[in-house]
Amino acid sequence: MSQTKSRKKKRPSILQSLRTSIRQSVHNAILPWLKASVKTWHGRLVLAGLTVGLCYLPAWLPGLITRAAQGSAGLPLLSVMVFLGLQQLWKRRDQLAQMHASEEDQFLGHLLIGCSVLLFPFCRFAIWPQSILWLLALAGIACSTWGVSFFWRYPVAVGMLALTAYPKPGVMARLVWTALTPPEFLERIMAQAGATALRVIGHPAIADGTVVALPQGAVDVDWGCNGFNMAFTMAAAGLIMGLFLKQTWPKVLGMMAIGAVLALIFNVPRIMLLTIASVYWGDAAFKFWHGHWGGQLFSSVLFTFYYYAARALANRRRPA
Repeated sequence: MSQTKSRKKKRPSILQSLRTSIRQSVHNAILPWLKASVKTWHGRLVLAGLTVGLCYLPAWLPGLITRAAQGSAGLPLLSVMVFLGLQQLWKRRDQLAQMHASEEDQFLGHLLIGCSVLLFPFCRFAIWPQSILWLLALAGIACSTWGVSFFWRYPVAVGMLALTAYPKPGVMARLVWTALTPPEFLERIMAQAGATALRVIGHPAIADGTVVALPQGAVDVDWGCNGFNMAFTMAAAGLIMGLFLKQTWPKVLGMMAIGAVLALIFNVPRIMLLTIASVYWGDAAFKFWHGHWGGQLFSSVLFTFYYYAARALANRRRPA
């Protein structure tokens, strides 16, 4: 019994093992790399570019954590995208070790890093200029280390890491969408779909622009209720899921399309429920279904349907 107890005491915990592995990684890999980097101009500029990222992190992370506490999927999605992007590069580390930048590429990369380092202290007034400068620093590091060919040889890793630079990717997607589509395009479609579905179940609803109207009242389908944000999130989830399951690109694109379409389809009964709650059930019911908990219930049902649809697509085999 005494020997068994002593063995249990000597057995390291998971936290201790993690601390030991981190210390070994710092001692065996990071410190030697830092010592080697400060000996060359290229290494010093790379460290300066990475310092931009460290300075940007306090502005990038807190907003994601706050929105994650409110039910947003931004933090887990961006975290997974960073992991998968780095994993793509780690799998090809032997190829990267053989790539070298030409003098022209090194000059271009160093110029990008220098511009980001010099401009960053003057661009702390908002997140978007900091994200652009961090992207410039990353591009400069890659260009000066592996050359311009790096960007088209590894487009998946480059794209995934670039999308994580701005902590609100949905905002960027919204800007692109609104620039390419007529005003209130999706809101009008959702209002028409919601009114049509209400008429199917016996409610005399009509759609006037973005307004779904019943005889006793009406609701306005604004941007936050048009389903775009959830469709974008589901498309990103499809991309991550497809890459994580190591699917072919046609299947990855299929998972993204299924996620976006399901999000838009599920948004129609949500508009119906919000209309009925607003007109017949009162403000308390409307605020519940329009708020955090109501959104989480719809998201849970949506993700459940999407999971089985995506798994069915992933398990589907080509006919012989």
